[in-house]
Amino acid sequence: MTIRPRRCIFAPMTKLLTGLAFLFVLSPLACSGEKEEPPNPLATRSGFCKSWAEGACPKAVVDACNASAVDDCVGTQSDFCLGILPENYDSKHAKTCLAAVKAAYRDANLTAEEIQVVLKLAAPCDQLSKGSTTAGDTCTDNAECNTVSGYACVVKLGATEGTCQIPEEVDPGQTCDGPSQVCGEGNYCNADNCVAYKGTGRPCDGDFQCAPEDSCIISVEGAPGECTARAELNDPCASDADCQSQYCVIEAGKTLGECASMIRLSRSEPLCDTLQ
Repeated sequence: MTIRPRRCIFAPMTKLLTGLAFLFVLSPLACSGEKEEPPNPLATRSGFCKSWAEGACPKAVVDACNASAVDDCVGTQSDFCLGILPENYDSKHAKTCLAAVKAAYRDANLTAEEIQVVLKLAAPCDQLSKGSTTAGDTCTDNAECNTVSGYACVVKLGATEGTCQIPEEVDPGQTCDGPSQVCGEGNYCNADNCVAYKGTGRPCDGDFQCAPEDSCIISVEGAPGECTARAELNDPCASDADCQSQYCVIEAGKTLGECASMIRLSRSEPLCDTLQ
């Protein structure tokens, strides 16, 4: 019997190396079963304010304010947003705030409540800071506390500073001297108990004793003041605090304006300066 030698066929070395390299490149793709999550565009102050500005600059606003282009409106409004947004911004409640801003500007008309949102970060835009979560830490502003988790700066009567607390609302007539205790709507804390606001014309020591539509006017230094109604719509004003609506429209270059409860955006409206 003749034994024939077995023939072995060897692939060229270059082909083997190419094949191994191909497998090496594919292997991470074959082993990876999960897609990487894209970065959160709202995680940074700049990302949040870009989204804020995009919501504040629909075509109705751009046209009403006579902006050169949507991009110009977005750029100016983004800068405005960065000026009022807390430095210690947190994105947990960002989407809720952005939805409110978009709704406020949607038709180029803003109510008194919407004005407070877009200019002063009123609810639901009042929970954007990741400040202190330690109850009792000293503060002078809510943004110094972790509003994301429900903390606020609670300032007690006669104090110039407050402490970060999760507010505990107290019923009328109940004690309010605890560090986290605050009085509900229609009442103020007189250092001991929650009592009703003083009526218009009643003596007062400060605005805290008067209803929100009044302010405590002190005419003679050292003497008690008087709860006096704030200016009504179309009355002259020098600041937002003068108005019951909490909004005083003052044209550029002037020191006095008029109290308003609603804004219809137009080229003469000062708010348009932040939307062009």
